[in-house]
Amino acid sequence: MKRTLLLCILAAILAAPAAAGTSGVSPGTSIGTSSGRDLDALLARARALPGFAQRDAVLLCEARLVTVSPGGDLAVRTHQAVWIATRSGLNAYADQRVPWHAGTSTLAVTKLRTWRDGRWWPDAVTISPTAVVETLPYALEYAADYADLRETMLLHDGVELPCLLETEYEIVERAGAQAGADGLWVFARRDPAVVSEFALCVPVGVAVRHVERRGAPAPTVATAHGATTRTWRLEDVPQHGLPAIAVPAADAPSVLWSTWDSWQALGAALSRGFDDDAPLGAALRDTLAARLGNAPDDRSKARAVVKLLEEGVRSVHVDDRPWRAAARRPERTWDTAYGHGSDRAVLAAALFRGAGLTAALRYRARGGRPVDPQVPAAAEFDGPFLEIAGAGLGAFYDPSKGKLTESPSAFAGPLLGGSGLIQRPDGEATVANLFAFDITLAPSDSGGWCGAGSLRTDGLFSAHDRMAGLDGDAQGHLGAVVASVFAGATVAGSNPATFRPEAVTYGFTANVPEDEADDFDRLRLTVGDPLGGLASLLPADVHLYEESRSSAVLLPGSLVQRVRTTLSPGDREFAHLPPDREVVNAAGRFSLRVERDGGRVVVKRELSVAAGEVPPARWPELRALLLEDADPANRTLLLR
Repeated sequence: MKRTLLLCILAAILAAPAAAGTSGVSPGTSIGTSSGRDLDALLARARALPGFAQRDAVLLCEARLVTVSPGGDLAVRTHQAVWIATRSGLNAYADQRVPWHAGTSTLAVTKLRTWRDGRWWPDAVTISPTAVVETLPYALEYAADYADLRETMLLHDGVELPCLLETEYEIVERAGAQAGADGLWVFARRDPAVVSEFALCVPVGVAVRHVERRGAPAPTVATAHGATTRTWRLEDVPQHGLPAIAVPAADAPSVLWSTWDSWQALGAALSRGFDDDAPLGAALRDTLAARLGNAPDDRSKARAVVKLLEEGVRSVHVDDRPWRAAARRPERTWDTAYGHGSDRAVLAAALFRGAGLTAALRYRARGGRPVDPQVPAAAEFDGPFLEIAGAGLGAFYDPSKGKLTESPSAFAGPLLGGSGLIQRPDGEATVANLFAFDITLAPSDSGGWCGAGSLRTDGLFSAHDRMAGLDGDAQGHLGAVVASVFAGATVAGSNPATFRPEAVTYGFTANVPEDEADDFDRLRLTVGDPLGGLASLLPADVHLYEESRSSAVLLPGSLVQRVRTTLSPGDREFAHLPPDREVVNAAGRFSLRVERDGGRVVVKRELSVAAGEVPPARWPELRALLLEDADPANRTLLLR
């Protein structure tokens, strides 16, 4: 009996650590309250979530408090408590990179700890000195003027799966909200959250404009000690949809807020210093003049400026917001031979103006999506960009990427400039988005096929910026398009019928090589996916291999693609032609028609998708259309 009792006690002792290691929380221990939040209760709610045991991580709380001081300082406090169960979750949350600007801000880390085996590691209060590591971002290794930008690593000690990680820190930006401030809070994150919360505290009397979207809650409002705090709190928030989309706020509950008086005030603040008439130095003026010497028109001048910038100034890919109100002088950016987006924009504007062009600062609405005109906020805009104008020229320049484009897609959606919000009037975009490729082929005396065709690109498909110029761009682009439709094809000649920024139609002659005959002496002719066609305007998150998705597809507009092939078989006959096919659903239409015209065959393939947002439930319909268009069976002809 004693021996049996001893064995039972020993088994219980050996089992206890294993149970603790499995749960991460020892029986009878309490995690406690942190920043007014009961972590025990939050963990209990997390455990009750469906599929908790199979999740990488669950956010017990994801919270941010933004405080505007009476003096205009902007303090942003972040608090995160997350339950980690797998190595994937650990990689996502254990080591965090926090960027901040040491020249204008301070960073204070208040909590950085790990809960496991019934205690906080390394300590409930003390932060390990080796857990907060201040570094310089790699992109700034050779950019001394930007050395005030820091990237602090927050490293959690005592990690052992599973565990709970807690992080809390605050960044205070001096005078960061003096003229105004704005921001966007998206409640959904990589993993589900028990509580997602955003709070905004401003002095009494400061006006706050805000809008809640896609089921975001209205705020609770409290006033105390001369300040008003608005708190938006959402519970049991599922993870954001997958695959992740470029504009998360378009597919998840969010809050947009602003303290700016107007769009004009916001635009003026963003363009401060940009329109200063900073003269170019003598050496840079001479260099610019030499580059412009052989430029016969304004388009050529704009391209010469872009080329000069790319050769003389390295782009530093770093968040340039800390410097937007204090851009460097153009000469300094040129002399150092590097610059982030804002500095390159200032230098580029000076050069474009020096070339006799106009250059206006612009920010573009992310994804070209609508913005709320009642909430002046830069949080939903990307930039800076430059809008360039000259004789016969209207273009956008991206300083970060060094890209000049005249495509209508660059002008799509709302813009933000020095004068405020720029909304395109209804009905201004009158050109349909059409991509039409038409070719007629016949056997060539030298083998293969030869013929003539046309390429039409209207609206968002417009290839004007890729074809304009004096260096053979038009025929080069045509050749690339024809070669994408028929492998190995070449363009022998071309001529324009319509050539405007919003609409281009070009005729061409082409030669298409003949594939080797198969074992049955059959020749295969496959029509490929045209370069610059509908696929090029689909978001990068569209993956045809995914049968389902939980995020929306954001389409830039109604898109139509037509590919028509007319083929004379010569002394051969058709062994196989694709059957007629049509798919029509709520997402659009796919049509394949094969017609005989004397001895010729005409194959017409058309794909059209409707404008707007495709919700996850309708993804199978859009996918069905795209799969039909991509199916080789709908693109292949056989001759014998």
